[in-house]
Amino acid sequence: MLLVDHGLVNMKEVYLDGTKIEANACRYSFVWGKSIKTSKKRIENQLEELWKYACGVARQEMKDTEPLHFEQIAPEVVKQAIEKIDQALKDKDIDKKVKQKINYAKKNWPENLKRYDQQEKILGKRNNYSKTDPDASFMRMCARTWKDIKVNMIACRM
Repeated sequence: MLLVDHGLVNMKEVYLDGTKIEANACRYSFVWGKSIKTSKKRIENQLEELWKYACGVARQEMKDTEPLHFEQIAPEVVKQAIEKIDQALKDKDIDKKVKQKINYAKKNWPENLKRYDQQEKILGKRNNYSKTDPDASFMRMCARTWKDIKVNMIACRM
């Protein structure tokens, strides 16, 4: 409006040139929908592996040895399943890596699933969103400069 006040710009005709402005966004400032689905599937698969291992080691103590199948993986269900597995393997001689995985699952998986649910609500039908501005979506831009092009051209000649 300053330019209009000084008479340098006429507001009767306005043109858009389609200029794209690249934001200063680091790789951790956005959320991808596909990564959320992949992470949830990974948690589900690892939980099923732990359940099978627990059934093999402590079959007598475990009353419910049916394999786990989740329609909708939820933090509460995962927490209960991890507690069942932990109780079944409590006094058993098990591999150190399995103990570590159970402790990690107990500590992180329910909170991660809550976070994934919140992120999916924000996503809606989009594929991604920005953590700093949830209404914004990301586009991948080609970040080639003349220097990169020259290097690529030199590499092609060799």
